[in-house]
Amino acid sequence: MARAATASLAVGLMILSAPVKSADAERGGRLYETRCRACHSISVHNRGARKAKSFDGIRAQVERWSGEVGGNWTAEEIDDVTVYLNQRYYRFRCPASMCKANQAALGR
Repeated sequence: MARAATASLAVGLMILSAPVKSADAERGGRLYETRCRACHSISVHNRGARKAKSFDGIRAQVERWSGEVGGNWTAEEIDDVTVYLNQRYYRFRCPASMCKANQAALGR
């Protein structure tokens, strides 16, 4: 019984200590260029009436449009595109859990 508990604890600690993978903005850019650019231009992201007013707002729009156009992106792909758009156009504070590797690029 004690061995099983010790083994479970060891596995749990390994999972918790595993590095958190931040989103990949480069991959997000490729996904955006492939699936979104045909309908979007830079003006969509820079206009005064844009719908995304925060980092979470960008993610909500990416998730919404993935479903609307049948992209069926995974959560990881949605994160990647969100980080790409945020770096390229919006520059909102990015959650550390998603953007650790990308904070330096933004000077934050």
